Amino acid sequence: MPKNIEDIIVPERKRSIRNIPIPESRRKNNGYSAPEVKRDEFDFHRKGVRFSIPLWQSRKSMWMATGVALLVLIFAILSLFNGATLSYIPQSTTLSFDNDVYTAQKTGEGKLLYSVIKLSGNKGLEVSASGEEKVSDKASGKIVVYNNAGKEPQKLRATTRFETPDGKIYQVQDAITIPGKSVVGGVEKPGALEVTVYAERPGEEFNIGLTDFTLPGLKGTSLSLSIYARSKTEMSGGFVGTEKVIKDQDQAQVKIQLQTALKNELISEARAQVPEGFILLPALSSVTFEDLPQTDSAGKSSTTVNMRGNLYGVMFKKSDLSTRLALEKTTLASGDSVDIIELESLNFSFTGATPADLLLSDEIKFSVLGKATVVWRIDETALKTDLIGKHKKDISSILNNYPTITSATATIRPFWKNSFPDDGARILVKKLSVK
Repeated sequence: MPKNIEDIIVPERKRSIRNIPIPESRRKNNGYSAPEVKRDEFDFHRKGVRFSIPLWQSRKSMWMATGVALLVLIFAILSLFNGATLSYIPQSTTLSFDNDVYTAQKTGEGKLLYSVIKLSGNKGLEVSASGEEKVSDKASGKIVVYNNAGKEPQKLRATTRFETPDGKIYQVQDAITIPGKSVVGGVEKPGALEVTVYAERPGEEFNIGLTDFTLPGLKGTSLSLSIYARSKTEMSGGFVGTEKVIKDQDQAQVKIQLQTALKNELISEARAQVPEGFILLPALSSVTFEDLPQTDSAGKSSTTVNMRGNLYGVMFKKSDLSTRLALEKTTLASGDSVDIIELESLNFSFTGATPADLLLSDEIKFSVLGKATVVWRIDETALKTDLIGKHKKDISSILNNYPTITSATATIRPFWKNSFPDDGARILVKKLSVK
């Protein structure tokens, strides 16, 4: 059935003060306006209730959370890099030497030991020639003759022959006497004597390297195996032919230049080869020189003067030398080991003449002059072991076991830790310079 408009009844809505609209005129007259959301607020609707949180409070919370996260991260990183450093100053004192004499030996218990390093080098300088001449030179070189026959010395006459395995003959010019056998450090050693020998004939074929020698004159006797020789240097200088002539003055000058250059180069090379913890003292070394045959230069009016240098350098272990030098100058407890700072600053020299042959000598005597600082050596490995896992307050009692440490400071990372790491690899023991 169709409805008329009168039949449609609109339900009456309940009125309340909330639903009564405020006249526009009253709004304006009372200065009222609808609340607006401020830009520094966030709106939230929950069950029809409206909340507003200021933006600055939200930002503050965000920064606080970021700061806490950063602190946690920093503490975590610092924990990963935990470690400790103990810096210490060792005991030290100044020593003064006034040409004090010391003895060193190659072997022996409780002795100051030394060794000898040998290096050789050749060098040439070009010089103007004043003419030419025919020359006929014999090769020569140094050998060491040994006497293993007994304790009695053995005499050999002038022109005694020494033969190489391939039959080349070299001779001594004068009569020689070879010392008998001796006992050094409980070990029997043959007597030895260094001599210069010359080839029996001129010529370059007698310029040879290091080799062994027998004595043809002793063949068939009981001494044939007991007296023998070995090269100390190469045989050189043998030449037959025409050679350019150099003025005596020029030759003397060029030889001085060669000797100076060779000595400096050999000492520099020897120092570079010295093992760590050892020291080579140039003042306790000797350098010998040999003239080598001249060689032609590119210029027709010049020639090259050649020379060989042989360095015999005395080498000590630094700790042994330092301890021995300090023994008579200061009090050392049993087991103490010391280092002398800048040993090279002291003046060393042989007492008397330089030994004729440092390779064959079993003992040297030298004097020392100057002042130097001696520093006690600390067993850093043992000290590090003693520190593992220990609390800071235990440092004093630990250092009581190291009386030659005068002062020490400890730094432990991170800063809130009070104990040394349990891993020794994370502990650094550092020696500070002595004032």
